[in-house]
Amino acid sequence: MSVFDKFLAGWSFRGSTPDYAAGDALEVMVTGEGDGDHVARIGDSTLRIEGAPADAVNTRVIVDVESWDDATHTGRATYRKTVGETAF
Repeated sequence: MSVFDKFLAGWSFRGSTPDYAAGDALEVMVTGEGDGDHVARIGDSTLRIEGAPADAVNTRVIVDVESWDDATHTGRATYRKTVGETAF
């Protein structure tokens, strides 16, 4: 194994479209509202959050993923609890 191979061992590229599955618990930043739900944008993916408090925009929350579409990189989640405020 060359020095270069040792240097790059364990490295991987992170995509802008993560994949999730129903039942995953995530900590996300609520970035906006749309169509009556709050929205979290994760890379190029969108997660609609049901049941979030009215003042949830710009807060970090924990959600449970209810459904996820790998083709469109969109999903629905249920609000569990608020864990923090924005860093802005």
